Amino acid sequence: MSVLKIIRLVVLAIAVIGAFVAIPEAALIMAVLGLVMGVMADNSNRTYMIVFAVTLATVSGAAGPLPLIGGPVSDIMANMSTIMNAAALGIILNAMKERVME
Repeated sequence: MSVLKIIRLVVLAIAVIGAFVAIPEAALIMAVLGLVMGVMADNSNRTYMIVFAVTLATVSGAAGPLPLIGGPVSDIMANMSTIMNAAALGIILNAMKERVME
């Protein structure tokens, strides 16, 4: 199992668990994991991850009005949005570094 796959599983676990339990310094943990995930992303996934980050930021609260499951689903999507926004930042920083180093 690759390091990136392990990070993705940890990210998913943090996003889901964080929706139900208060995790100390959760925002910092999600931001660091997202940055690492973005920096480690290969060229074939960069566009997908940036589009995914924008989409999650747009629709993360859409499930809120649903009875019973709306709150937790919105919280999970908000946590994933935080992580993917940090990943998009990592991708952008990595792309800038690659442009400068050419």
